This record gives sequence, structure tokens and C-alpha cells, in this order.
Amino acid sequence: MEATVALVFSSPSPRRPSSCLRSPPCSRRCSSHGARLQQSQLLVADRLSRNRDRKIGTSILRRSSSATDSASSSVSSERWVLEPAGDGDWRHIGYRVARPGGFQIASEAAVTVGRVPEQADIVLSVATVSGAHARLEKKEGRLLVTDLDSTNGTYINERRLTPGFPTPIDPGSLLIFGDIHLAMFRVSKMVIDVPSDTNGAEQEAEIAQVSSAAQQSN
Repeated sequence: MEATVALVFSSPSPRRPSSCLRSPPCSRRCSSHGARLQQSQLLVADRLSRNRDRKIGTSILRRSSSATDSASSSVSSERWVLEPAGDGDWRHIGYRVARPGGFQIASEAAVTVGRVPEQADIVLSVATVSGAHARLEKKEGRLLVTDLDSTNGTYINERRLTPGFPTPIDPGSLLIFGDIHLAMFRVSKMVIDVPSDTNGAEQEAEIAQVSSAAQQSN
């Protein structure tokens, strides 16, 4: 009996590229790599965005702080103070009259000095003072005095003012509203640093404080 030899030819399996031997197929590996790269780029972009926001926020805070510092800085406020300088003698009037106290000129608006409350911002209850006696106003760091055609005149030291003409008065001078005994005042100037964020009511209260001498009577 003859022996039959069967020859079996097996076709070799296709070889994978060496780059894919230990990895998933190229299409899967490449897509996975692209996803990881995109995710990494997103993380970097997010980190840059946060850093930028942090820097912007710091800039805003610093700018706000600078604005606050500027707003809280102080401003200068000038005030003119009129202190009583007369001797308080009332006998030339014929009846007892209290010597008026002192007052301040703090407002930029002009104020009127006189005897009648309806006509004057600063009232001096003295018979020798006219109803609307004189006008006081601050201008360019100076105090101007204008006589309003008063009966007994307005004086700076011993000089009588011409009615209707504003006249500057120097600190230390004497200002007389018609009566050397009861309506004579020593003029001085004060410059006060006031915080710009001070409450308006506090400023008004501070302005209302008058440095005055005690009233005298004989």
C-alpha cells in the first residue's frame, strides 16, 4: 500500500505595521491621540484665560483702590471769621443792647449783614445798623465788603467805604457796621483741610460752629 502525503499550504497572515504591533489599529490610536491633544489644548487655553481674568481683576481692584484713595483725599476750605471787637457800650442808643457774637463766612455765595431778618442773612440786632447794611462775599481768596448805602456807613479800620463798590479787607483789620461799640469785628482768615468724602450734614455742622466771644453788658 502506498502512503499518501498531504501537503497543506497555509497562507501567511498579513503583517501589521511595526508601529501598530503594541497599539490599537492606527485609526483608533490616531483618533485617541487627537482627542487627547485637543483636551490638552483646551486645558492650556482655560489656564491662560484664568490667568488673564486674574490679571484683569487685579487691575480693576488697583484702579478702584486708586480712585478710592483719590476720593478720600482732603480739600482745602477757606473761611473768614469775624470776632466781636467792640466794648459793648450801649448808652449812645439809650437802652441796653447785647453785643452781637461772632460769625463765619464759609459759603461761596454773597451774604448780607443787617438789622432786619427779612433783609439780612446775618442779623445784628443793633439800632445803628441799617436793615440791609452791607454785603460780604469771597472771591479769589479774598473777602470783599460792599456798603449797601447804609445810614451810618461801613468802615474798614477808620476808612469809610463808598456805597456800592466792593472793597477787599485784609486779615487783622477791623470791620465796622455803623457802630464802633456794638458792631465792630476783627477779621481773620482760616484755611481748613476737609476730607472730600465728609458727609454734607457734618460739613454744615462744622460751618455752623461760630468762634465768638461771650456777650458783655454794662
